[in-house]
Amino acid sequence: MKVIVFVVFLLLPFAANSIWEKIPGHLKQITASINYLWGVDKDDDIFTCVRPCTGDWVQVAGKLMQVDANDIQVWGVDASGHIFWKNVDDVLGNWVSVPGILKHVSASGNGWIWGVTNTDQIFKCKKPCHGTWIEVDGLLNQLDGGETYIYGVTSGNDVFRRNIDASNPWQLIPSRLKHITASGDDEIFGISESEEIWRCKKPCSGEWEKINGELSQCDATVDALFGVNSQGEIWRRSLAF
Repeated sequence: MKVIVFVVFLLLPFAANSIWEKIPGHLKQITASINYLWGVDKDDDIFTCVRPCTGDWVQVAGKLMQVDANDIQVWGVDASGHIFWKNVDDVLGNWVSVPGILKHVSASGNGWIWGVTNTDQIFKCKKPCHGTWIEVDGLLNQLDGGETYIYGVTSGNDVFRRNIDASNPWQLIPSRLKHITASGDDEIFGISESEEIWRCKKPCSGEWEKINGELSQCDATVDALFGVNSQGEIWRRSLAF
């Protein structure tokens, strides 16, 4: 059943020319496409909301611990590492299982699905990906794909990038981050261990700018940055800042 919640956004002036908007709900992780938000809560329940999203979250069948959306599909992994996908606008349909075991998946890369295992091994799969995973050298704890590059962070918070098809070696980007998102058009965003928010102009050589606020995880689209904090609160900020 779809429940509509009528709310007034809480607007916080973190910067002179921009504001964060609080979206009702509680999630541990969020992902955004051009038209939809998807997320999972602390119980691995799955939710989606049509953008701009005023809190009218709809629960989707299944359990996932992490999800990542592009403009066509949403991908996710469950607590056992099993991999699934469905169309990003599909609330009622079944999840499609994909062979493989991952702890984290990224569906936003141009032409490729990327993922990492519990031992931080890195894999890529050519879209539309039916489970033909190719191992890539290196170790990463979390990663996110963009139009040209794949970006990732290690368990020691080092930041790396390489071409989205892995046709060049990993390049170290000066920074210390625990989480990164590359799905915005012009910038990458990252979260530090102390939950500080940073942004860097693509392709990014280490010229980071701190953004006011605190988040534990974030995801960018062409026009907005979405994130959740350690309390599970959900926030949105325009990228016109």
